[in-house]
Amino acid sequence: MNSAQKAMIYKDVKEVIGNKMMLLPMLIVPIVFVVIFPVVIFATAELGAGEMGDLKPMLSLLDPSEVFESDVQLLIYLTVNYIFPVFFILIPIMTSSILGASSFVGEKERKTLETLLYTPMSIKELFFSKVVSTFVPAYGVTLASFVVFGAIVNVGGWRYFESLIFPNAKWIITILLISPAVALLGIIFMVIVSARVSTFQEAQQMSGFVVIPVVMLIVGQTTGLFLLNEIILLTIGVAVAVADYFLIKVATRKFTAEKLID
Repeated sequence: MNSAQKAMIYKDVKEVIGNKMMLLPMLIVPIVFVVIFPVVIFATAELGAGEMGDLKPMLSLLDPSEVFESDVQLLIYLTVNYIFPVFFILIPIMTSSILGASSFVGEKERKTLETLLYTPMSIKELFFSKVVSTFVPAYGVTLASFVVFGAIVNVGGWRYFESLIFPNAKWIITILLISPAVALLGIIFMVIVSARVSTFQEAQQMSGFVVIPVVMLIVGQTTGLFLLNEIILLTIGVAVAVADYFLIKVATRKFTAEKLID
C-alpha cells in the first residue's frame, strides 16, 4: 500500500468520524440492538419466561444435552445465542451499505470523483483504498458493538447463571468470520451498484436487497426450520467469503473510470 492510498484511507475514515449525518445512523441501530434490546431482555427475563410457548419451534431443535435450571436461563440462552447473532450480521451490512453509498456514489454527487481519477493512483489502487476506508469503520462499529454487548450480557447473566456466559464458539465464528465477510460483501455490492446509479438514495434502495437473507435467517429460526449452530455459522461464513472473492473480481471490472463518470 503506497502513501497515496494511505492518505486517502485516512481522509475517508476521518470524514466518516467527523460527519454527524453519517455517524448517527451507523450508531443508532447498534445502540438499539446491543444496548436497549439486551437490557430489556434481562429486565423482563422472569416475566418473559412465562411466555416460552412462543419459542416452541426453537425449543424443539435444541440439543437434548443442554440442561437449564429454570425457564429464565433457557430464555436468556436462546435469545443471546440464537437471536442476537443475527443482529451482528445485520449491523455490518447496514453500516457498510451506508458508508459504501457515501464513499462511492457520494463522490459522484459531490462532483469529486473526477478529481480522484487524476490522483497518482491506478483505478485498482483507488478501488482498494475505497474498500479499506469503508471496511475499517464498518467493522470497527461491529467490534465495538460486540464488546458492549458482551459486557451487558455477562453482567446481566451473572444473576441467573453465576458465571460468564459470553462469548462462546458461535459468537467467535460470528464476529471473526461472518461479520467481516458480510461487511466486505456490503461494500463490494455498493461498488457494483455505484457503477449503475448516480444518487445516494438510489444506492440505499438497492442495498436493501442484501438484508433479505438476514431476514430469512430470523424467520427460519423462529419458525423452527433450523437453529444457527456452529456448523451452519461456519457454512454461512465460508459461503459469504467465497462470494466476496468472486464479487470482488466483478467489482474491479465494474470500477472503471468510464462507468463511474457516466
